[in-house]
Amino acid sequence: MKHLIINIVALAAVAISCTEGFQEYNAEYSSPNTLEAKLVGGTDGDIVPGTVLIRLSEEATKSVIEGNFSQISEELFGDVKVTSLTSALPVQPKNAEAARKYGLHQWFTAEFDRNTPVQTVAGRLAKSPKVSTVQYTRFIEPTISEEVFPAELPALTKSGDASENPFNDPFAQHQWNLHNDGSISKKAVAGADVGVREAWRLTGGDPSVVVAVFDCAVSARHEDLADAVWKNEAEVNGQDDVDDDGNGFIDDKYGFNFVGCYAINADYVNGALDGQKQAAVKGKSLNSIAGSGHGTHVAGIIGATNNNGKGVSSIAGGTGNGDGVRLMSCQIFEGSSYCADAQNAAAFIYAADNGACIAQCSYGNSNVITNDDLYINGGQLITDSGSTKVTASTLENAALRYFLDPSNSNHEAMEGNIAVFAAGNHKNPYSIYPGALSYVISVTAMGWNFLPGDYTNYGPGCKIVAPGGQYSGVTGDYASMILSTGVSGAMTQSPGVETEKGTSKHYVYMQGTSMACPHVSGVVALGLSYAKKLGKKFTREQVQSMLLTSVTDIDQFNPGGNMSKYMGKMGTGAVDAWKFLMAIEGTPTFLAQLGQTVKIDISRYCSPSQTYEVAMDEASLKSLGLDAVPEVKDGCIEICCKNIGAGKLTLSASVGKDTEKEDGIGEMAYTREISIASRPFATDNGGWL
Repeated sequence: MKHLIINIVALAAVAISCTEGFQEYNAEYSSPNTLEAKLVGGTDGDIVPGTVLIRLSEEATKSVIEGNFSQISEELFGDVKVTSLTSALPVQPKNAEAARKYGLHQWFTAEFDRNTPVQTVAGRLAKSPKVSTVQYTRFIEPTISEEVFPAELPALTKSGDASENPFNDPFAQHQWNLHNDGSISKKAVAGADVGVREAWRLTGGDPSVVVAVFDCAVSARHEDLADAVWKNEAEVNGQDDVDDDGNGFIDDKYGFNFVGCYAINADYVNGALDGQKQAAVKGKSLNSIAGSGHGTHVAGIIGATNNNGKGVSSIAGGTGNGDGVRLMSCQIFEGSSYCADAQNAAAFIYAADNGACIAQCSYGNSNVITNDDLYINGGQLITDSGSTKVTASTLENAALRYFLDPSNSNHEAMEGNIAVFAAGNHKNPYSIYPGALSYVISVTAMGWNFLPGDYTNYGPGCKIVAPGGQYSGVTGDYASMILSTGVSGAMTQSPGVETEKGTSKHYVYMQGTSMACPHVSGVVALGLSYAKKLGKKFTREQVQSMLLTSVTDIDQFNPGGNMSKYMGKMGTGAVDAWKFLMAIEGTPTFLAQLGQTVKIDISRYCSPSQTYEVAMDEASLKSLGLDAVPEVKDGCIEICCKNIGAGKLTLSASVGKDTEKEDGIGEMAYTREISIASRPFATDNGGWL
């Protein structure tokens, strides 16, 4: 049986009303074998006609793989004429155990006559006990940058003295997002940046850190990215139209274009899901000129090569010695063509199986979704005994969990991988999904004055804020936006600077949470580079906790009035690379003078705008001579140590929870440990070492 992937480009994105389909099955709503009981992923957005995703039972999956499809075909489809039933994934995941853990091997794509209503087929499939989950095939959505403008270099306003730049990149002095001394504008606030200049003294990055950019393709020809892109050497040095490295993807030299990819020469055999045989997948070449060069701009923020005498600087682009992070292109958008759910899922699996430890994702669902279960499961199963949650999950969410799974760790400094998403540019009081999920980072955007961008989403689901820019609206005054690498000759032209006509020397201004998101990805990449240098290893949860507590409180800059809606709703605070590296390093320690009542200002560790619980183990309490666990009052922890000793206290909090809905958007828990040493004397700097 041939194993094919739909060519999504050939399918029109036709919106089909789902109301009629739901009404058709309401009469059977109490039965576990109905569409309502098995539908995941929701019904919003454009539904692709002629195709539906289903997850089969283990027994049915085994039958299909072994070539016994005809035995269950009639039960599954009845009188619906289905032309094919193929694995939803073009290549089976390398980690078979993790794939089975998330049920990835059980997902299939059913194709049928495009004139047959999708809801009719989905409802028929749901009647079979051999079908555990049904999902409509839809297109994912990019988070479009709010504005795109040319980098008119003669008119650029400097964000700092060029002589202070540690690197020789000529445009670095115009990147307030990396270093803001307040001189770029009367409205700018010194320190409203990502805090990376000091961090560069410790590390500039490391090529062992691979960041997968889920976006438009990253230009591998750009002068500032050519040395930074991830290279699959076997394919770069191999033959065209051949899967030289045997990973199942043909010509994936710098990543892969998942828009419209399809599998060839793929027959099911026993054990195919265990890696004994897999499809070879053919895709179009990476196309960085389709669209506005969004992916190239995002990539430049993370890892454009530093200190090469060209263009811009980046957060984790090294020091000019080949030591920057690497950028893998997972192309999921190509102009007006987008990936469908299954192709997006395949991209996450590709990133996990080919070495990426960070997923940079400036995209999401534009619909206002206020409930984790609604996004993951699509609804609830109504039973005679009441309402119980559907236990299924969408294919793309299962693939995301596969990417995050500790067994797929792709960097020696972290157990598991990490995903960073844009919060969205819809001005909504919720983060878009998938960013709102409790196990990924959702990034909101601020301007050069610590104030939220007027386009940014905020509220439940949002985890942290980073520079995204805030255009003043005055023509030619673009300096408040984010300057990064661009694409010359883009299909959707974004005028920029070409120092040489027709070359890949192009730089543009953009703004949005799409730009804020890679700042956080870059800081995480820098942190993993430093952890490797120190020989340390953390869990993903520990990395997230350190990230969310290594911030600057932005609420102190909020003037109130119409800006008060953002108070406490942009995440824990503004990301700070130096503080993050200090957290990884384990510095500083608070030195308390014996017998003296001292106050520990928690703003040195984390955002004081959050509510924290304090915990200490008995050994720490005893060592320091404390009678009880202290509390946080007015942003400080007050203690009086009666013994010379040392110990730790743990601050615990959460972010992203929708406090107005019990079953709304879920929270991400995080912690921060503080070391305390009690000595007969203390330093003159308030106890900080």
